[in-house]
Amino acid sequence: MKKILLLTFAALLSFSNVQAQLPDGSLAPAWALTDLNGTEHVLYDYLDNGYTVFIDFSAVWCGPCWSYHNSGALEDLYMNHGPAGMPNVNANTTDDVMVFFIEGDENTVANLGGVGGNTAGDWITGTPYPIICTDGTVNNDNVTGDYQIGYWPTVYQVCPDRIVTECGQSSNPYSLVSVCPPPASNDNDARTFDYAGETLTCEGDLVPEITIQNYGLIPLTSLSIEVSVNGSTVSTTPWSGNLTTYATDNITLPALTGLAANDAVTINATSPNGTIDADPSNNPTISFNVEMATQNTHQDVTVQINTDAYGSETTWDITDDASGAVVAVGGPYNNLSAAGITAQTPVTTTLSDLTCYTFTIYDSYGDGINSGYGAGSFTVIDANGTTLASGGTFTDEDGGAFKTGSSTVEVHDLISSLSIYPNPVKNTLTIEGIYTTVDIFDMFGKLVLSSEYTNNINVSSLANGIYTLNITTEKGIQNQKITISK
Repeated sequence: MKKILLLTFAALLSFSNVQAQLPDGSLAPAWALTDLNGTEHVLYDYLDNGYTVFIDFSAVWCGPCWSYHNSGALEDLYMNHGPAGMPNVNANTTDDVMVFFIEGDENTVANLGGVGGNTAGDWITGTPYPIICTDGTVNNDNVTGDYQIGYWPTVYQVCPDRIVTECGQSSNPYSLVSVCPPPASNDNDARTFDYAGETLTCEGDLVPEITIQNYGLIPLTSLSIEVSVNGSTVSTTPWSGNLTTYATDNITLPALTGLAANDAVTINATSPNGTIDADPSNNPTISFNVEMATQNTHQDVTVQINTDAYGSETTWDITDDASGAVVAVGGPYNNLSAAGITAQTPVTTTLSDLTCYTFTIYDSYGDGINSGYGAGSFTVIDANGTTLASGGTFTDEDGGAFKTGSSTVEVHDLISSLSIYPNPVKNTLTIEGIYTTVDIFDMFGKLVLSSEYTNNINVSSLANGIYTLNITTEKGIQNQKITISK
């Protein structure tokens, strides 16, 4: 939220219990920024030289930011523990920390100096560590988005291994340095991170990816990566490269096909440089379960957006997964003059049959539409009443995927020739009328039962829940929802 409604309200937001947008344990996005004195600083250079880096993301108008800035905690941290030889660092420094102040809300140098912009005061005078301005004159505010800043102040600690932790407004930040893991000490040591790739598939296929890091003292040049589905190996990928200590690489693995909802995928990286990994504890097996997009949805889809006070930050689209074409859009919307929500006019779109689509909602500032400025929300629902996506609390984007069903013939044209009962059903489902086959799908789109023509179908093996019938007749396919309740 780039402009405040009330300074008092903004201060409350800064003290809110919202968690850091960039999750603890994330890999720190790289940056090179120039301070007010014209000196360029490269984050990874400091990390590669063994420094723990503290970054104070603040805005000039933020009262809590101003209070922490004047507490002296980061001033002491920099002067007594900063890099030897740097301006304002004491001669007896421990030489293991670096500190940056980043004004991340695009305010000017004049604002930082105490003039205009609802500034809380003079942020420059007396500050011993580098100050970064992001007003677009020298640096832009991309770093704010990269670090997913959702409130001010956000203070991050970045360990030499490039891992981020939000450390808050600590009065003794140097005590946190000890939580950083020990430096690399083995020659051959590969590290992997929690899985952050795609887990959702529309038609049973996805492309997994992982991030690896060289935690060894010598360059990492080779690795073996095995992928399994439900315990069976489906691919073994030999990786090769040349990673220096702490350097990382994102690896795209062979596509997986024929997946079903809840299939268990595991990824195991072994044999760094063709040897046994010296510390396998930092590259455990990666695992996740496959999510299946909502299947057999109606072609008429309605999007309802309830924006928060900053509607101009909210946009959305629906894209055809196969072609990448955008088939429907919405926003940006009008801002409110005070905190609250506004229900926007629903948008209904008719989509193509048997096609995979993705709905995506975007917040240009990266704090979703359910923030301290009003509890906004979004809902995507088809004409059958099935919810395809919903939410409001997210960072820069959210949404959902779905696949439309067949409408080769309207359902009401078939109703007269088919009678389906009872519904809800316990053990035996009766279908009266002429048809050839029936396929039964669970709520995740997984085919759980198929039958040739018969009047009575035994569904006793299926768990309680809502299911979709695809009944093939000579006139087309009828989609019918049933409930199993025992």
